[in-house]
Amino acid sequence: MSLQTLEYWVLAQMVLELGLIALVAFFLLKIRSWYRQILALQAQRPSREEMAKMAELAGTLEERRRHLEELLTLMDQKASALQKQLARTGAGSKAFAAVDSPSPWESGESLRSQVETLYRQGCSTEEIARRLQLNLAEVKMALDLSRARPR
Repeated sequence: MSLQTLEYWVLAQMVLELGLIALVAFFLLKIRSWYRQILALQAQRPSREEMAKMAELAGTLEERRRHLEELLTLMDQKASALQKQLARTGAGSKAFAAVDSPSPWESGESLRSQVETLYRQGCSTEEIARRLQLNLAEVKMALDLSRARPR
C-alpha cells in the first residue's frame, strides 16, 4: 500500500466519523425536543387529585340536574292539575277568561319541550312566558335544563 492510498483511506475514515458524529448530534437534539414536548404535555394535564375533584363535581352536577328534572316534571304535573281544577271551578267566570283558551298543559306535550320549541322558533323568553302563561324564571330554568341535558 502506498502512502497516498493510506492518506485517502484515513481521509475517508475521518469523513465517515464526522458524518456519524453529526448524525448522533442530530438524533440527540431530536430526542431532547421530544422530551421537552412530553414535559409540556404533562404540565398541561391535570393531576390525579384535580381529576378526582372534577369527577366528583361532575357527579354532583349530574345529581342536581336529575333533581331539577324531577322537580320540573312535578311542577308540570301540578300545573296541569291546577289548570284542570281551575277549568272545572271557574269555567263560567269572566275573571278567568284567559284560561278558557286552550291551555299549554293540555296539549299533551311537556312544558319544557314547548319552551324549547318556541325558543328554537326565535321567540324571546318573555314571549315564551306570555304565550305559555309561565313565570319568566320557569322559562329560563326550562331552557337551562335543556342546554344541560346530554343529546
